[in-house]
Amino acid sequence: MDLHNIDNYLRPTDINKVTAWGKNWSWLAGGTWLFSEPQPDVKTLVDIQAWGWDEIEVNSSSEGGLLTIGATCPLIKLLKHPWLSEYIAVEGFKAAISALAASLKVVNMATVGGNICLALSVGTLAPMMVALDASYEIWNLQGKSRIVAAKDFQIASRHTVLQSGELLRRVLIPVEHLKWQVDYKRFGMAASDPALAIVVGAYNEIANKMRLVIAASVVAPVLLEFDHNLDSSLDYITSVENMDFIEDARAIAIYRRQVTQVLIKRCFNNFGF
Repeated sequence: MDLHNIDNYLRPTDINKVTAWGKNWSWLAGGTWLFSEPQPDVKTLVDIQAWGWDEIEVNSSSEGGLLTIGATCPLIKLLKHPWLSEYIAVEGFKAAISALAASLKVVNMATVGGNICLALSVGTLAPMMVALDASYEIWNLQGKSRIVAAKDFQIASRHTVLQSGELLRRVLIPVEHLKWQVDYKRFGMAASDPALAIVVGAYNEIANKMRLVIAASVVAPVLLEFDHNLDSSLDYITSVENMDFIEDARAIAIYRRQVTQVLIKRCFNNFGF
């Protein structure tokens, strides 16, 4: 879609060239959502695609090792990267991308950072990142950076902790977490419809610990984690009873809660509980 209201298009060579941030400015990465509908409040686009932030790197030299995913990494790169066979959690990335039900053109252009920072309640990558206990490195225009846990990044639908002029630089995931079993559950009225509920489970068999993330049925991903023995899904199911679920024309809150509880149960069954 043409954005007829855009007054300026900037293509700086790196972030140091952006010395100020104006009202109604927007970062431009893949642009698959930005150009999908009118953006009447956006007047200036700042294109960051040429900054070379599309890396996928596994650094084993640091304590425990980290997987680094650059903010402008296209989704297709996650699918085609030569992952080690022991990194079984990457199947969750594939499931999250598949859940977009997007065309090949979109998968080739849409970026990891764009999907996360858009912060839709039905966002597909965010719950996966929370489940794997990822962190986000955030940069500002003054050359400073900060680290925010993925579970704390999105605070509501279309709202994150990003301040004016800040942007996501990279995603950081402990390499050991890539060895966790992951189950990505999604429910929608149709495969191409936005999800009514998403549940992502990440199970550490060695420590016998589960991280369970609820999304789509709530405004932002919610992490559920219990330290005691995982004999059943009862604690997880009952813990969502008083949670605030989305209610709109597509589904009432009670229905979303019940669907979420069913997905939790199925997730536990898949892990053998």
